[in-house]
Amino acid sequence: GSEDTPVVRWDKFDADVLEQLQSLELQEQQVAAAKRLATLKESTRIDNFSASLAGIIRTIRKYGHEGLETEVVKKPGQEARRKTKAEKENEKESWKQTLAEEGVVDEDLEDDAVDDTIELGKLTGKPHADDLILFAVPVCAPYQTLSQYTYRVKLTPGNQKRGKASKACIEIFLKDGQKTALSERSKELIKKVADTEWVHAISGDVKISAAGASKMKNKANKKKK
Repeated sequence: GSEDTPVVRWDKFDADVLEQLQSLELQEQQVAAAKRLATLKESTRIDNFSASLAGIIRTIRKYGHEGLETEVVKKPGQEARRKTKAEKENEKESWKQTLAEEGVVDEDLEDDAVDDTIELGKLTGKPHADDLILFAVPVCAPYQTLSQYTYRVKLTPGNQKRGKASKACIEIFLKDGQKTALSERSKELIKKVADTEWVHAISGDVKISAAGASKMKNKANKKKK
């Protein structure tokens, strides 16, 4: 490109902000955001490129990208203006808002501490037909806590080891008799859970109580004979 063309080094940006830029629907919007940032770089001293780009992206999503490519003519010998304290504070608040939307809650921006409550809120024990289910997670908790879960068994003290108990649980879940699209998707994900995850989640020396559990145990005993 020309020597007069503003250059922005992309290694100055946080990966999340670059993903936000790529997520813009139109290529014209992405170009407009990049050009706007390059224009600001020529007229203003930018201390946090990620925060500036994040603010531009939010503006485009809210108001569109038309009119963002206005060029700032810089006089010969004129240096980029240093930001005022108020502008820096606004930029910092803008960056905090961006991080908060991504689940990062550290107000001092020193550690990328993730708010676990946001992630936990994405989990459900009773998915609906219109839910997009990504994976299954085996959990062990007081039975009353899991009383509304679609797939559950009751564990009581017994002599069954973790490995056999986990396999018995899987067999019960996969033979629930349901044939809906949601049920088939759930079973598909249950099958993909690694054996080690089941073993780590379940208690040892247990007895499984669930509808059909006794029939499965009797069937297994007959096979041994």
